[in-house]
Amino acid sequence: MKIIICITLFILFILWTILLVKGKLSRIDNIVYNKIKHSTKKTIFFKYFTNLASTKYFIIICLLIIIFLKNKLALLISFAMIINAIIVFIAKHIIKRERPNINRIVEEKGYSYPSGHTFSATCFYGLMIFLITMSSLNLGYQIIITIPLISIILLIGFSRIYLGVHYFSDCIAGLLLSTSYIFLYVYIMSDILKLL
Repeated sequence: MKIIICITLFILFILWTILLVKGKLSRIDNIVYNKIKHSTKKTIFFKYFTNLASTKYFIIICLLIIIFLKNKLALLISFAMIINAIIVFIAKHIIKRERPNINRIVEEKGYSYPSGHTFSATCFYGLMIFLITMSSLNLGYQIIITIPLISIILLIGFSRIYLGVHYFSDCIAGLLLSTSYIFLYVYIMSDILKLL
């Protein structure tokens, strides 16, 4: 089942990318941009919130996980984030989409597609969700923990659009590709590490 979901999501990512290349996503990108209303409070919030998926943040988190857990789970999470960074770098340099220049609030370097923050957030917090669903916690606690994690992923994606450094289509691409990657990663690693 994991591999089927992985392939399905990857195909959706490919189809989404084809639409991008053919210029079919510009309209929806513009619609989303026009719907966003900026304010000082929201700007301050999203400037800080977007850091929950920054490279520096995940490096620190992974180091802490390795130091305190010192087990296979720590390696599973850290290795996933390393591969995550490689996939994002390769994908960005294949598509080479320039970042938007509309309502730019913060500065970012590099290409736009897919959104690296959305990809990394989906990878890390999505992996947390998967591990929670496979844990011995009862369903009620799993739901209570999972909902905030999903909210973090979605808010980080939105923060990139709000701050003017990504298009809506970049974030959807990051979400699709990263979720596909998580299912593939877990499918491979579950047998190797005997965790799941």
